[in-house]
Amino acid sequence: MKANQILEVLNQFKESSYQSILINGSWGIGKTKYVSEFQENHINSCYVSLFGKKDIDSIIQELYFSIIETTQGGRFKKHLTTFREKMNTVDISYWGMSLSMPLIANIEKALNKELGKKETYIIIFDDLERKHNDLGIEEILGLLDSLSKISNIKTVLVAATGKFNDENTRVFDEYKEKAISRIYTVTHYAEEAPETIVGKQVWKVICRLADTLEFKNLRTFEKTNSFITEVVDVLGEEIFTDKFTEDDLYRMCFAAVFYIVEHKGKMELLPSEGENTTEKLRQAVYKAGDKGVIDYLCNYILKNSLDNDMSKMVFIHIKNWFDNGTYSKEDILNIIHSINSYEPEPSNFYSSEKNVLKVIEYSREYIKTLERDDEIRNIMSRLLPALAWSEILDIDFEISNEEIISLAEHNISNSINLQKGLHENRLDAWHFSVESKRGEQLLKSINDVLQTEYYHQLIKEINLLFTDKAYDNYHYLRQFQTSIIAISDKTLREYIIKSLKENNFFFPLPSGEITNELWNWCHFINLIIKEIEDHWNLKGLYEEFKTYNYDLESSLHDKMLKHRLNVLFRNNN
Repeated sequence: MKANQILEVLNQFKESSYQSILINGSWGIGKTKYVSEFQENHINSCYVSLFGKKDIDSIIQELYFSIIETTQGGRFKKHLTTFREKMNTVDISYWGMSLSMPLIANIEKALNKELGKKETYIIIFDDLERKHNDLGIEEILGLLDSLSKISNIKTVLVAATGKFNDENTRVFDEYKEKAISRIYTVTHYAEEAPETIVGKQVWKVICRLADTLEFKNLRTFEKTNSFITEVVDVLGEEIFTDKFTEDDLYRMCFAAVFYIVEHKGKMELLPSEGENTTEKLRQAVYKAGDKGVIDYLCNYILKNSLDNDMSKMVFIHIKNWFDNGTYSKEDILNIIHSINSYEPEPSNFYSSEKNVLKVIEYSREYIKTLERDDEIRNIMSRLLPALAWSEILDIDFEISNEEIISLAEHNISNSINLQKGLHENRLDAWHFSVESKRGEQLLKSINDVLQTEYYHQLIKEINLLFTDKAYDNYHYLRQFQTSIIAISDKTLREYIIKSLKENNFFFPLPSGEITNELWNWCHFINLIIKEIEDHWNLKGLYEEFKTYNYDLESSLHDKMLKHRLNVLFRNNN
């Protein structure tokens, strides 16, 4: 369930037959926020943190004080003296453990007197996983069980059981059934939580990036918000222009925080292909110094979403700023100033008009007589200056952008390298002197064609692997899966969906005797179909995929196949 549903659970709990419940979920997902919100709005309740508690006596002491504070008029203050006197006077043997619980009876009498027999008092115990090692899990569960025997007291235990060590897990599993009536598991933070934390403006920029990264800790958003505030306070808001944008700063701050906090400064998103030499070399390049780290952050965390690639020059300072707190305001502002003031000069600036006209004419003839092996980057390096000078001298270049793309069709296709990701196959404006509006339009159009051609070739290669049953090669599946969210072109999406359906979703039916490689391929395809449906908002695609395979299973009457499909689809729902 989502974290905000905790409020609904606790409100229902007051009237339910349950005496004690557990709310379980990972750190930072929002459990404490919502149980605290409930407690603050319900006078007949109190909150006790188990963080650092060494013994049951200290818990009961805090519980007693909490009840005094939350009860009208503070009428329990007269019990303080007797509380201290009785603190170590009564021992109760429970589950073989000797527990000192002198005030359970006092609490019952006081509550009955203060609230009346019909009132329900809810005690919330938080941070079970953060208790001191000297305090046993069984002791806490014993206390909950004793409290539950008091007719008008109910208890809520809040924990991140995934943080238990092996011994605590064993003890908890052994005793939880007796002490806990119902367990609720929080699997997702509240949908509105990130935007509430970072604000609407920042969330609009980073939401799609955050959705592609697997993490549940809301503290990452809190740290991002605090870091953005710190950076803007230091650098000032006047640094932002259409060249160095607020959005780019938000993206870089988020990526730095995520990289350091969630992945501990490790490049966990890099694909791994075992002993594959190419992948080892690729990882070595990414790990080679600051540039490798920034390239990794841009490619794998930011999905190449920076408005201006020149912002990368600031990125390393942003990353180090969050990582160890060191930065030079002067250096950063100087870099930002150079980005904002950058105005590329047209090439051939010192040439005569006659010579410039020769450059334009040469470029016209060059594009008309392209060789298939001419590299698209070299083509653009020769073409873009000519387009700029045509615009400056108000001369018709005579060949339209559409004609240029048509003439360079084979060169564009031949430039695709599927061993590299989409970003490495695109033409980066930073590498050229793009000095005219027409040049910008041409570069964008060629990048659009490159993207389409890249995915056409990628799908074709996946189909070849599928047809050849080469299920041990996941490289292209992984490249496709990691770029799903970046595909926004409607025509390209339609082509991909059509290819999937025409080729049985590239899904090898796991019937009969199968290999581990085939089963892993099935998992990849299953994940890809699910993410396509989610990110492209194609309702029913995943259900169509499941139905298609279940229909095949019905015709084959293979019980192992049915079991495998059930396991696969159940684990991904």
